[in-house]
Amino acid sequence: MILGDNERVHPRAVSIVLRTNARCPDCRSTVDWDDDAVRCTGCGRSFGVTEGIPVMLPREGRPPPPPTPTGARGELPAPAIRLLERYRHILRPSTTYKSAAKSQEAEFAADFADDSLVLNIGGGSRDYGPHVLNLDIEAMPGIDVIGVAERLPFADGSCDGVILQAVLEHVVDENDTLAESYRVLRPGGRLLVEIPFIQGDHPAPGDYRRYTEQGLRQIVERHGFRTESSGVAVGPASALAWVLAEFLALLVSVRSRRLYRLARLGTTFVAWPVKFLDRVLDRHPMAHVIASGVWVMATKVASDEE
Repeated sequence: MILGDNERVHPRAVSIVLRTNARCPDCRSTVDWDDDAVRCTGCGRSFGVTEGIPVMLPREGRPPPPPTPTGARGELPAPAIRLLERYRHILRPSTTYKSAAKSQEAEFAADFADDSLVLNIGGGSRDYGPHVLNLDIEAMPGIDVIGVAERLPFADGSCDGVILQAVLEHVVDENDTLAESYRVLRPGGRLLVEIPFIQGDHPAPGDYRRYTEQGLRQIVERHGFRTESSGVAVGPASALAWVLAEFLALLVSVRSRRLYRLARLGTTFVAWPVKFLDRVLDRHPMAHVIASGVWVMATKVASDEE
């Protein structure tokens, strides 16, 4: 199994864990592994391998095509787009601020033993350690398996933890996603969900929903989890910075989609310093009222506790 350069320091351990716990996303049967394909022992279906990464998408529920760009990318020539991507952190700095104390996902992943299995769904190439597998809908450095959150290619009760960090707003069906997270967790396994509350539209490839802290707790508990804790992931100053940048771009673009996309580059620089007020505000006891994002940590209740 070939993984991204400098993204994984324990590729062999990751490969063994993946091969042991992977299942067909259609019939849930075990799979046989070859260098260029993965074959289901039940329904006989073959799954391809791209860039060394198994593509274990279900027959139905494949991810939608990439979205039409809503920013300046849609108005720029290819060389300018490449330049924008290379220097994105300078040309379009993030309008959200997340302090180290608010990075729950890293702390969550580190809390598991080395022989545990934690599934990071839709989190890209973040490396939380050799016991964390990264699943996403497309190949990129650091991804261990390609699949969808609504039909996970893993065995029942195979995972000790699941991370859904800024993912639940992008999946087509949040109920199927939470049900699948519940299925692959062992009894007593833990779930971490982070989702926006007040943020602008950012399709990747879609953007379908927002939740308050109370609403996120409710939907997680409705799927059989017991909420252990919850709070503000990204504070109210970040919410204001994001909305302000969008509002100013709308204001100066005089109803022109093209001007809006170009203006958005400039309005980000006007608004982004506001986010640093979250160094203080994200700890306010009422920050959840207009937070940019919220989180919930929950446990899969064992059958004898239900």
